[in-house]
Amino acid sequence: MDQGIAGLVGAAVGGLIGIVGTLGAARLTGKDQRRTQHEHWRRQLRRDAFSQLVSQATEALRLGDSAIDAFEARVPSSARLSEQFSEVVERLDVVGSLIALEGPEEVANEAGEVITELHLWANALDIAIAVREGRHTFPSELWSVPSLEELVEDRERSHEAVATFTANCRSLLDC
Repeated sequence: MDQGIAGLVGAAVGGLIGIVGTLGAARLTGKDQRRTQHEHWRRQLRRDAFSQLVSQATEALRLGDSAIDAFEARVPSSARLSEQFSEVVERLDVVGSLIALEGPEEVANEAGEVITELHLWANALDIAIAVREGRHTFPSELWSVPSLEELVEDRERSHEAVATFTANCRSLLDC
C-alpha cells in the first residue's frame, strides 16, 4: 500500500508540476503575444504618420513648384498658388507633432527639417509675390526680398529634405 500511496502522491505532484508549467508557458506566450501586438501597433502608427507626412509634403512640393513657376513667368495666379502652397505647409505641423511623439528621434528630427524647409520656402515665396504686387514693402536694412535664385534654392532644399525623410522612413520600416 505504501507503494500505491507513493505512486498517487507522485502522480499528483507530477500533475501539479505539469499544470504549473502549462500555466507558466501560457503566461509567457501571452506576454510575447501582447508585446508583438504592441510592436505591430506602434509600427502601424509610425507607418501611418510617416505616410501622411510624405503624402502632404509631396502635395506641398507640387503646389510650391507650380507657384514658383508661375512667379517666374509672372503669371497672375502665382499669388493664389502660393496661398494654396502655404495652406498645405501649415497642415504639416499636425502630422509633424504626431511623428515627434511616435519617434524615433532621428526621423522626428528629419520630419522637423522637412516642415521647416517647406515653411521657409512658402514664406519667402509669399514675401516675394507680395513685394512684386506692391502689397508690401520692406526696409532694405531690415529685410531683403528673396530673389528667384534664393527661391529656387529653397525649393531644392525642400525637395532634398522630403527625399531624405522618405528614404529613412523606408529603411526604418523595413527593419
